[in-house]
Amino acid sequence: MKRKITIRDVAKHAGVSPASVSYAVNGKKKVSAETKQKILKAIQELNYRPDFTAVSLSSKKSKLIGIMKIWNEDSLLPVLQSNPYYNEFISGIESVTRTHGYDILLTGIENAEESEEWVHKRNLDGLVLMGSFPSVVQNLAETADIPIVLVDYYEGVSGNFHTMNIADEEGGYLATKHLLELGHTCIAMALTNISKSPVDHQRFLGYKRALKEFGVPFRESLVFDSVSNFFQSSLEAGNDILRSKQNITAVFSTSDTLSLGIMRTLSSNGMKIPEDFSIVGFDDLSVSQYLTPSLSTVRQDIFKKGQLTATMIFKAMEQGNSEPLKETLPVELIIRESSVARQTK
Repeated sequence: MKRKITIRDVAKHAGVSPASVSYAVNGKKKVSAETKQKILKAIQELNYRPDFTAVSLSSKKSKLIGIMKIWNEDSLLPVLQSNPYYNEFISGIESVTRTHGYDILLTGIENAEESEEWVHKRNLDGLVLMGSFPSVVQNLAETADIPIVLVDYYEGVSGNFHTMNIADEEGGYLATKHLLELGHTCIAMALTNISKSPVDHQRFLGYKRALKEFGVPFRESLVFDSVSNFFQSSLEAGNDILRSKQNITAVFSTSDTLSLGIMRTLSSNGMKIPEDFSIVGFDDLSVSQYLTPSLSTVRQDIFKKGQLTATMIFKAMEQGNSEPLKETLPVELIIRESSVARQTK
């Protein structure tokens, strides 16, 4: 087995001290430009690979950004498999961290204590927390001294947290207004666990605002609450809509994933989209434009949202303990084939 090249080998090859090599590797301005060039040349010639554990201990920087989501199962695999939103969002984060020479770590946790342990065990330089979990946020406020960006978070925030949201309420309003303008008055809303999802609650408020603006009474019986936005749950939501017998002609769902399952269920039961049911989703996942019919939806730029979240982390690192950074990204209604004027029967 080939012997691993060490920092002492590089120092000897370059004719400098091991400390000088350490300074050069860690980017510290304690060696001259000429000496640094000699060291970099030695590193290249010897094919030296720094021990990043040692570098982390020396610089007190791990070069790691954590991405955390509460999940009470054995792994995050079902989430990542069933909802492409997370893949697009995490890809946006990674595209920025890579340009800064950082890596990402992704985890699912079950409780506040586990979140604290994971952050400290991994010696993270920054953290992205997905979802709305007040106990975890409060625990991290008391124990974590790193920049933390809360994504899609609406509860009151204590501590020096940064937030990245989108105009969720406005999106719910735009989707419902579009269907109302097409002449639909019996509009179902499919959402996910409204009691635990502030994001879906915001979109629900937008739905109600549009109904009120058009003088259409809100009917609680038209709100279909799914236990999750996994594909199987969305199939069941479609069945619930069919069984309701309320002359529903349109559906606004709070995610494209929900829309996909509802469309599948309706089509499997002989319904035509958009002739029998107009559908509007939310997110504009990449797959939405390739469906048949293509899905009308409220677009949030998920990849860009991930990029801006990572950019916020690095900006917070540079600024130190300044005022929390907050951003709310706009949304846009994308009209495609799944929504048309109400058909007279």
